[in-house]
Amino acid sequence: MYPKQTLFQVVHAESDREYQKGLSRHHSMSYSNLILHSNENFMYQYFEINMPYLILYENVNPAANSSMYMELSESSIVDSHMAYHDLVSTGGLRLHSHDFYELTFVLSGELKMRIEDEYITYFPGECCLCNKNIHHVEVMDRNTEIVLFLLKEEYLRDLISANYYYDQDGNPHAVGSVFQRFFQENRKNSLYDAKVYTDFRLLDAVRQDQFFDIINRMVEEISGTHSGKSYMMKALFCRFIEMLENSNSYQTEVHWAKLSNDEQIVYKIANAYQDKLGLFSRVEIEALTGYNSDYVERIMKRSTGKTLSEYGKTFLLKRAAEMLTDTDKKVGDICEMLGYSNRNYFNKLFFKEYGLTPFAYRKNTSRKGT
Repeated sequence: MYPKQTLFQVVHAESDREYQKGLSRHHSMSYSNLILHSNENFMYQYFEINMPYLILYENVNPAANSSMYMELSESSIVDSHMAYHDLVSTGGLRLHSHDFYELTFVLSGELKMRIEDEYITYFPGECCLCNKNIHHVEVMDRNTEIVLFLLKEEYLRDLISANYYYDQDGNPHAVGSVFQRFFQENRKNSLYDAKVYTDFRLLDAVRQDQFFDIINRMVEEISGTHSGKSYMMKALFCRFIEMLENSNSYQTEVHWAKLSNDEQIVYKIANAYQDKLGLFSRVEIEALTGYNSDYVERIMKRSTGKTLSEYGKTFLLKRAAEMLTDTDKKVGDICEMLGYSNRNYFNKLFFKEYGLTPFAYRKNTSRKGT
């Protein structure tokens, strides 16, 4: 059994605490490091984070008409209270995706998650790892307490590469196979991340306290201001991942999400565009999807915010960026190879996508590689 008061609640209760220099506290979501991109005309919401990782804590109690949110980073704490009825009336979260990995751990109660076109229920001590760009939403309509770890890919890769141990012969052994599976699937389709998620189903209830101890240590560490905090957090994340990978504690299963009809269309288009660099005629699109191209156009616009033509161009520009980085070909030659006869138009498109001219992009990426 989990204790009634978590360290999240302890930190939240210390609203008058005098924080040391380097750690700020805010009671307004305007200070959040979790950035929402939302448009009523789009089917989905999209989130980004401006930190390598964030820890979120959410606690809803419909019977008491209360909800609590807390966001912790190494530089700040953001927390807020809201009446549960007000939370529901605002519409809350819609199906959303993001540019980071999300590990959701249930502390108490029962969590129902919608992942693409199916619903999955998780109980205390269980968790779910969602890939980037998979559409999901937490359905918190009963007493539920969860913690979410939001991890940028670069940060998670760094954790995985550092998460190993040495055997008696001095040979290193990596830990974190489930996370490696995510990376492998994404490499197969790097422009449209694999629609996979992982269940961690608890096998040994006795081990729940070990996870709770690790989470509390994370909260204590991240809300402090002492030196070495970043290294300690990485060590705790590595320990947490290792515990999740323990087959005596968890049954782990990687799933491909069940996609809605619209999502299946978007996924087919993404895969086809990647193979042909977005060079598809409307006749080919209709043959691929089995639907009228105008209907497909509306789905793409609603799902991605881009027309078929605009969406296709992102694949061409991605290839151009790769060629600028990996080859010595002239920009004019790359334009011609990708079917752009007007170099000025190509430069304009490239700048809109990457915020740099092709020349500046090549110079910038080559500098990073040295």
